[in-house]
Amino acid sequence: AHLVVDAPADAGGGVERRGSTGGRPLVALSHRRGTLLLSFRAVGTLDRPLGPNGKLADQRPQLAGASDVTAPGRRSRRAPSADGILQGLSTALVVLDETLLVSYLNPAAENLFGVSSRRTIGRALTEFVHPAQELLVLCQRALATGLSFSLHEFAARVGDRELVLDCRVALLDHEHGIVLEFADTERDRRVRREAELVAQQRLSRRIVRQLAHEVKNPLGGLRGAAQLLERQLPDPEQKAYTRVIIEEADRLAALVDGILRAGGAPRPEEINLHRITEHVAQLIEAEKPAGVELVRDYDPSLPSITVDRNQLIQALLNVGRNAMQALGERGRLIFRTRALTNFTVGGERHRLVVSAEIEDNGPGIPAELKETIFYPLVTGRATGTGLGLTIAQDLVSRNGGLIEFTSEPGRTVFQIRLPVAYGAR
Repeated sequence: AHLVVDAPADAGGGVERRGSTGGRPLVALSHRRGTLLLSFRAVGTLDRPLGPNGKLADQRPQLAGASDVTAPGRRSRRAPSADGILQGLSTALVVLDETLLVSYLNPAAENLFGVSSRRTIGRALTEFVHPAQELLVLCQRALATGLSFSLHEFAARVGDRELVLDCRVALLDHEHGIVLEFADTERDRRVRREAELVAQQRLSRRIVRQLAHEVKNPLGGLRGAAQLLERQLPDPEQKAYTRVIIEEADRLAALVDGILRAGGAPRPEEINLHRITEHVAQLIEAEKPAGVELVRDYDPSLPSITVDRNQLIQALLNVGRNAMQALGERGRLIFRTRALTNFTVGGERHRLVVSAEIEDNGPGIPAELKETIFYPLVTGRATGTGLGLTIAQDLVSRNGGLIEFTSEPGRTVFQIRLPVAYGAR
């Protein structure tokens, strides 16, 4: 649903989303100087309207500065042109004629499909959306019946991109044509996934700290008993066994201390992300097998960020070692950095986000582990502790960021997203 209203005199241009339910935007404000275009999308219903105090609302909200539409002397306004409305929509619209060739698409559709209106008009939908057969069937049904049809989470390839779209097909009134309304659901899916990761991280933090304390408490008694036993043993060969017990107890105590120290408050400093990624890359270079190739793919335009350097190094090192171990003796490891604009992290949209990515061409993460990979003690390796990614996610979240991943056989990418707005310049 779309509504055009007069814009305040000081309103600039742009697109802004306000309000959300389950990570899905309720209203998009697409405004140019002079007018505001409000695009509404219903994502749920309430049994009855509620006021800001949680009680039944008995009055309509009054906008500050809004004039009574029934007041005498109000200024008359000329209705904006239909083309102006379509140009300002953030929803992608494609119009097909009765032969199912493209006769119009708005700028939002041009951006979504990566095509220009000039080169697309007169062409078939199948030339830039693959596969399009399901869409064409709905268009034919709409032409034959005059009804509207919807297609949810339609997977399509557009150029070299994979998109997941919601599509609504409707017959144009008084026209022999079809209008297709497309909504990219990828952002909504990613926001929901990020919310799940944040919830996992909070739970994991509590579990790890509790686990660390539970493990450390008996270690002191175990080590002390081994020392007493060592004094009672006359045979040096038998004492070797007690030394193993003492050394392993010390190793576990050091591991627990490291977990507890890692959870401390960040000590932020302004730093370029490449100083962190290069430090970790040099450590991985020294540890990796000779058959593993390490490739650097850095974006030199990255701005500085304000983070805890040591915590970020530990987080990247945990992810990098996981990737290296997944490769075994041979493979390819890529350290990549990128700057992302208007990107969502943790359900919040940021103008600029820096991303450190670690990619490997190993076997990928098993499907049964993908939903729980950041939980403590979850590992796909027989010798793994299942704590590396848990600690990495916790450290990154303490610095305002989030770790995401995609994985399939032959390509696994872990992305560490850090908003530049988080104290950076």
